[in-house]
Amino acid sequence: MRRGPAREYRELMRRYRSMRTRPEVGLELRPAGRGGQRSTLRQPDVDEVLGSGAGVYQKVESGRLRPSPELLTRITEVLRFSRHDARVAHLDAFSSDPVLPPVEPSPHWRLVVDGQQEMMCALAPDGRLIAHNAAFAEMFDGGVPPRNLWRWALFSPEARDVVLANWEKDWAPFLVAECRLLRYQYPSEPAVRRLYADLADDARLRDVPWADSGLNERLGSLRHARKGDGQMRVMVAEAASVRLLTLLFEGA
Repeated sequence: MRRGPAREYRELMRRYRSMRTRPEVGLELRPAGRGGQRSTLRQPDVDEVLGSGAGVYQKVESGRLRPSPELLTRITEVLRFSRHDARVAHLDAFSSDPVLPPVEPSPHWRLVVDGQQEMMCALAPDGRLIAHNAAFAEMFDGGVPPRNLWRWALFSPEARDVVLANWEKDWAPFLVAECRLLRYQYPSEPAVRRLYADLADDARLRDVPWADSGLNERLGSLRHARKGDGQMRVMVAEAASVRLLTLLFEGA
């Protein structure tokens, strides 16, 4: 139970430090002393790995120094926090989620997506299709979806001129806004950086209006390969390194 503001992240620091050894954080074993504690990770050892100056980590762990988001992130990396506890620590300290590196999506998303009645797909951060159901595939000519949904929707003539009707108004501004968010959610992901950089090189995308929101609950015109013209509402949910898109189609 929390006993004061921003207590949880410090308790997590103590817990993880007690579980780690010097070799686990890249330090050599100390000469054996009384009690055989040569591998125990002490507070000065964490400072040594952080390169933060003597006593900085001890002040953070004891609550005498409030860390910056960058310092707390570095501590969670050094002490090898789980992704879950890294989020808990950052939310406790700053009331916001940390920026975490992407992880390999779970293969079980295929089972989740397959079981849905509405059109549904799961995407990697750069737009690669991880999983989709049969209803989603039917939206495309020949029943074959693109390998990368973001790149298809943003750059392909099929999306711009056929499937995503009224592309410049209904879709492009919100797709660009979605990519803008992805750029900051996954700053270390090269494929996301390339995707965002390619937006600036496309003449049609440079001219689309500014949008202050992404795709979630966006309603736009669509030419469905099997069902014909109608409107589609996009519902977006997020999990670890995955965007789940549920597409609700209504015929004209």
